[in-house]
Amino acid sequence: MRTTCPPLNCTPKAPPDSQPMSTAGGARRPRRLVLATGLVASLAGAVIALSACGGGSSVTTPSARPLAALEPVADGALVPKVRQMLRSRQSARAANPAINFDRLAAATSGGLTALASASAQAAATTAPVFSGTTVQEAGVDEADLLKTDGRLLFALDGYTLRDTQDRPRPQVRVARAGAEGGVEPVATLALDVGGEAASPKGLLLSDKATRLVALAATPAWGGAPCPPGMLCTMPVIASSDPVLHLQVADISSTGALTTAHHLALDGQLVASRRVGDVVHLVTTWSPRPAYEALPASATDAEREAALAALKAGDILPGVRIDGGARQPLVSESDCMVQPKATSLALTVTTLVAIDLASPTLTTRSRCIFGGTEGLYMSPQHLYLATTRSPQPVTGADGRSVFPTEFTTDLHKFAFDGLNLSYKASGEVKGHLGWDPERISLRMSEHAGDLRVISYTGTDGWVVGLDAMVSASTGTTTKPTASPSPATLTILRESTSEGLLKPVGTLPNPQRPAPLGKPGEQIYGVRFSGDTGYLVTFRRTDPLYVLDLKDPADPKTAGELEMPGFSDVLLPLPQGLLLGVGRDADATGAALGPKVALFDVRDPTKPALISSKTLGARGSVSAVDHSSHGLNVLQAGSVARVALPASLLSGDGDSQAQHLLKRFEVDTSARTLVWRADLAAPAGTDAFDVSADRSVQIGNAVYFLSQGRLAGSLW
Repeated sequence: MRTTCPPLNCTPKAPPDSQPMSTAGGARRPRRLVLATGLVASLAGAVIALSACGGGSSVTTPSARPLAALEPVADGALVPKVRQMLRSRQSARAANPAINFDRLAAATSGGLTALASASAQAAATTAPVFSGTTVQEAGVDEADLLKTDGRLLFALDGYTLRDTQDRPRPQVRVARAGAEGGVEPVATLALDVGGEAASPKGLLLSDKATRLVALAATPAWGGAPCPPGMLCTMPVIASSDPVLHLQVADISSTGALTTAHHLALDGQLVASRRVGDVVHLVTTWSPRPAYEALPASATDAEREAALAALKAGDILPGVRIDGGARQPLVSESDCMVQPKATSLALTVTTLVAIDLASPTLTTRSRCIFGGTEGLYMSPQHLYLATTRSPQPVTGADGRSVFPTEFTTDLHKFAFDGLNLSYKASGEVKGHLGWDPERISLRMSEHAGDLRVISYTGTDGWVVGLDAMVSASTGTTTKPTASPSPATLTILRESTSEGLLKPVGTLPNPQRPAPLGKPGEQIYGVRFSGDTGYLVTFRRTDPLYVLDLKDPADPKTAGELEMPGFSDVLLPLPQGLLLGVGRDADATGAALGPKVALFDVRDPTKPALISSKTLGARGSVSAVDHSSHGLNVLQAGSVARVALPASLLSGDGDSQAQHLLKRFEVDTSARTLVWRADLAAPAGTDAFDVSADRSVQIGNAVYFLSQGRLAGSLW
């Protein structure tokens, strides 16, 4: 029987398909009622307390719900919904045996990362100024491979520790940032990943650096991310179910680590963030019900029998606490559904909030029946991007092809500590692209409005050529191209309707000029206050400066064309914009990494101040893999920038220089000056910069590469 919850309290109930679990001691704080509230967990040893309130809503339900809207799952409604979906999947599979419903869920990479200016900060009165992880929003931290509190360095190493079968085992390395850039090893902590090979997914420090969260995923995914403009080997995908491991360690005054708790969550990590002492995780779980394992020769009666035996526990993700038995992470009444969704992907998205300040690691979870393509988080709100449309398919040439009328739904949640309240939903035309690394940056909240850059093309391209040549026939074909590859939509919440309503778009009938040329893709996107910066690319790099002062009438203020493209855009003081990406030749083929400094004081006339191409064709930088690869420390009028790179001196060169490139932008003098390179730590692979990171502390810089640390005076 469902529990009816008063406004401020909720009586614990046992989750479905499980035995009741004991509750850790201590009175719970009153909390406000939110829509689809979920699992409340209190960890004491291996004990987790569950609490769920169903049926409450913090938004007014309009008489006619928008197509994008989420609704709470009624008691007993989830299993019948999944049964019908499985029948539809079987019919679609019979008509097209090659169809892959869960392509997006399977391709999701670990962690959405993004860039913002790294503000100088101090961990304590005695700590020097230091640069943290470059993040998209101030006050919203993001997981990364290298963290510091200005005194200690915490590195997530997925390279050097191997098991007896030479498989990677992630570990955390702790080192003290010594004088003159020295690195003094302090401690190591091997992560508990259930005896499997695992991929490191990042570290998060608690607000006062007293606890460390380490994230890792099993099974390990082979292969590194592929830089733009290059053809790479596809990753090796294991057949076992994915698990996200979260290990929380207490940090002593000396830097020693002691594991406090370990959580093993069913599913893959989409994104992680930290606001204050609360860690927010978004995961996706693709269950494998017995129905899906039936052979093609199974009879209708056998299929219906498998459907009849289906339970909510077969669909929803589970969690293992400190090595204990699997238990439900959420119950059916903790979930929301999108009634108008037509996608046949069998996926559950879970939102997990964890209080690092709680000795017992209090945790709450919610779920949405359906997948998600990405997450954006401001200091007050969390936005999930989903689709109610059929999933894109992968063509014979390896390109993803989206339906022509593809739309992306945005769901807004407000959070206060562990409380998460569903507010509204809306939609934008097109999709947010193929690369999880860029999705978050295509969204931004300002003055309560959500700005979204979406891509309206139906397919992508593999290399930067305006024409594709068929190897078998020698004929040249041009991909179909939309007139404007990018669309800006500004959405505003209507609290009375539970709707994110568009208040402005670009292009529009009054301002029809396209954002980008036909056939281009979106690369760098950056919002800064009431200004937006957008880079599209196929042969040249059109940099657009968007005037967003009037949300109802956004406009293109100015644009600048130059060869190549910027993956990462970083606004700097005094009307400067730093772009890091790649150079390109006249055909659009990618060359070496490129750094460019732009003058955007007059948004109608953006101008190039200085640029430099690093290395020959085939050279790569860390931002080819993650925007966290760029590190910035603003010291007075000088922005000190560090960028790991693997550089070739000429085409076909078999030897690479593995370096930390360093340069300074004097924001007063408006100059870009290059400093001496720092060599990578000894013993690293010169061609692999996928896990390269750097931080700055005082007048020193520290370079992490493949689990090894090196330091130097700046």
